[in-house]
Amino acid sequence: MAFGFAIVGCQKAAISPTATSVPTSTPPPATPTPEIRVISYELLPGAAAGEWRVVGLVENQGKDSVGPIRLSVSLIDRAGERVAERSTQILMSNLHPGEAGPFSVTFEAVNSPAEARVVPLAFEPADGQLADGPRAELIAELEQFFTIGSGEFVLIGNLTNPGRSHISLDSLNFLGLGPNGAELVVAVMLFGPGWLAPGETAPFLALAPENPGTVQWTQYHDGLIAEPPSAVALEIRGDPTLSFTAQGAPFVVGTLANGGRMASSGSVLVSLLDENRLVGLWEIGTPRPLQPGEQLAFAAFGSPGIRPRFKPSALGAVRVETRIEERPADLGGPPVTLSVDVSVFLSERSAIFIRGTIRNPMEFAVDGATVYAEVRTATGELVTAGWSESQSLEPDQWADFRLELPVPAGMDATLTEYDLRAIGLKAQP
Repeated sequence: MAFGFAIVGCQKAAISPTATSVPTSTPPPATPTPEIRVISYELLPGAAAGEWRVVGLVENQGKDSVGPIRLSVSLIDRAGERVAERSTQILMSNLHPGEAGPFSVTFEAVNSPAEARVVPLAFEPADGQLADGPRAELIAELEQFFTIGSGEFVLIGNLTNPGRSHISLDSLNFLGLGPNGAELVVAVMLFGPGWLAPGETAPFLALAPENPGTVQWTQYHDGLIAEPPSAVALEIRGDPTLSFTAQGAPFVVGTLANGGRMASSGSVLVSLLDENRLVGLWEIGTPRPLQPGEQLAFAAFGSPGIRPRFKPSALGAVRVETRIEERPADLGGPPVTLSVDVSVFLSERSAIFIRGTIRNPMEFAVDGATVYAEVRTATGELVTAGWSESQSLEPDQWADFRLELPVPAGMDATLTEYDLRAIGLKAQP
């Protein structure tokens, strides 16, 4: 299948938001009011029966920067009746004057609408850096495109900061335009950098709901020139380990540690490369701030489309790269230890399943109650790790938890040891 792209192969093309200011013949009011205009949009059938998607562009025609913009999107039948309605937010956290940003919203179980209507619903003036920070130039290289089993379409590439200043990045989106210029699909960055130093390059993975066919990709990003981030206290302890499940799916196990003097949050971008070709990308975020000296074991697993595509000729040519991005610790109460009971520990071909309950024995409520698991060999080698979804618990309240951890092919779970700990944050009054 042929594809047309605005950014092709290894050709580098710097693309910034392309909207232009629209002049007005009337003078602006004393206090300028942002004007949001829906430039264009398309109503498209989805891959499943009854699924419809509305994709389009919104422009800030005012003289002030605006923050998140919400839209009301309606589907109308042939009789002019509204058959479905949803609100959605454009895929940019802010728009400067004259800039445009894409949106995409999906409807399910709708019978053959005749048209769509899109109306700006709410927006607020941007403040702080979002209002004053200049939009940064970013160079995107789209290198790989493929469809995965769910029908979604994956874009993999690299993002480079060609400037002399640091860049903070909230989002990266690619709008796919058909041969007639109609909006067909938006690919949204799933994994990628949040910061880029001058001249720095980092990988990203973007995901679209389906294969759009022949399109031209146009980039829209939330990259702003920013002050350099604070010194990094988070670090990877030891070398991450590459393993394979019984089904041949690769996963990477490692340990993130806080070597600083203050609590810190962040994420790890884990890349798997076959020689120089990026074949897998994961992003692991800390579920809560790590305290000084604390370690967090993790398993990076399930990168979209990696299993059928990853067939290395020699494992010696495969390498793992990690990139740490730190951010200020979220405000919250101090960490507290909770009770955890295991009811099921089961090992199957490609995973360990752990089920049980987590209980808050404290006299106060906790937020972010999470069960952390580490599985090691008898000699202490880390085999796999992970954590449950966080929950809020009132005093003496309990809740179920479930963990599914990838394990190497042929591993005998009876020869391993597992460690569980349950931690929450004291809820703020």
